[in-house]
Amino acid sequence: MSHTRIKQELDLFKSPPPETPEHPTPEDMRPWRERIDALDRIIIHLLNERAICAAAIGDIKKKLGIPVYVPSREEEVLRNVVKHNPGPLSHEAVRRLYERIIDETRSLERHLYQRKRSDSSGS
Repeated sequence: MSHTRIKQELDLFKSPPPETPEHPTPEDMRPWRERIDALDRIIIHLLNERAICAAAIGDIKKKLGIPVYVPSREEEVLRNVVKHNPGPLSHEAVRRLYERIIDETRSLERHLYQRKRSDSSGS
């Protein structure tokens, strides 16, 4: 997704959310679902951008010969997201989500590292 497309998606959130009528019909779900779909497109882009950044940091750490996995940094990330969590998700829920995001990012880094090793050993 291009930065222009993300900006267009984010523009949707400049307007107030749809109203929920006192006596809703199934059609009243449509604008809410469109909003969720737009959010999901933004979230997936941001998650992939985050993974790119983390992989780049892992690559730099490897080249510097320093440990890639630093538990204290992971805890710092978790404290940061919990600190900035405005809700309604609980702090525990945010922590679990980010633990999963970090885990998947580490898995990606391992995969990229193994691919680089096999590419360089096959040369």
